[in-house]
Amino acid sequence: MKNKSKNKNILILGGSGFIGSNFLNYALGQGNNSDNNDFSSSKLQHRIIAPDHKELDILNVGQLSDIFKDLSPEIVINFAAHRDANSAELQRGDMQGSAWLTNVKGVENLSKICKEYDSFLIHISTDMVFSGLKNNPGPYSEKTKPEEKAEKLSWYGWTKAEGERVLKYNASAIIRVGNVTQALYDLKLDYVGKILYLFDANKLYPLFNDQYLSLTYIPSIFKVIETLIRKKIKGVFHVASRNIFTPYELGEYLIKKMKSKTGAIKGVSMGGYLRIAPHRYPQYGGLLAEETSKLLGVKLLDWQQIIDVFVEKMGAIPNA
Repeated sequence: MKNKSKNKNILILGGSGFIGSNFLNYALGQGNNSDNNDFSSSKLQHRIIAPDHKELDILNVGQLSDIFKDLSPEIVINFAAHRDANSAELQRGDMQGSAWLTNVKGVENLSKICKEYDSFLIHISTDMVFSGLKNNPGPYSEKTKPEEKAEKLSWYGWTKAEGERVLKYNASAIIRVGNVTQALYDLKLDYVGKILYLFDANKLYPLFNDQYLSLTYIPSIFKVIETLIRKKIKGVFHVASRNIFTPYELGEYLIKKMKSKTGAIKGVSMGGYLRIAPHRYPQYGGLLAEETSKLLGVKLLDWQQIIDVFVEKMGAIPNA
């Protein structure tokens, strides 16, 4: 163990990505996530360091070694991931592809060096480590093990499941999320926002009425991270709505709230889609987060409440 007296540094990996960039805004009291923010590097007496990909590539062991030697970070938060499930699927079986290298090999590199420096690692994972098949349906608890057969998952889901499995040392926390949302200016990156964006553009496709999912409110992820930074509790944690939804009923609820229109969304069964791409998306998925809420004292919302907050915040954004 090289780091017996750790510096009060938080090292952020993947800070330029979707969730990572919003976490930095939250931590620094900036952007849409700054409302009622009780997290700050000054209160925690931590310094936040967020190198970009050119400065620190988790596949570059030399770069990792240099930055850990320089910073001796107490906390490491890994948002870095190959998130695009469509491009990942084109790499199925390729262990030299970016999905495998980033989601598995990069996590393995982080795991080893965090153990070497006694740094507490917080790693962001996904609900897609579960198959969502009818014979093994969700919603899944924090104690449920990820799927162990690659053919039952998308390639993205499989690489994230393998990434969880390489975190073999004790000083780590895994946070699983899925279908993340908050009110943003760039709606196309947001699960709920994309539905609204496509509706406004008259390009919204029919939404599945027999797929069951949970919704993750991005600020709730950050509340969980904040608690883990303070308490350094190891284990697996879920951030999810307290109930599940179908994309169709969520879309109906959203458009009614946002546009005062009913019956504007078309529904469709997943049957035909699953015949073409049987494991691209889970049908009976979702996460349970009751244990996380109890253990960390973080209040989670129903998916309808999350949509209500989304609508309220969108109403405060000019020209939304």
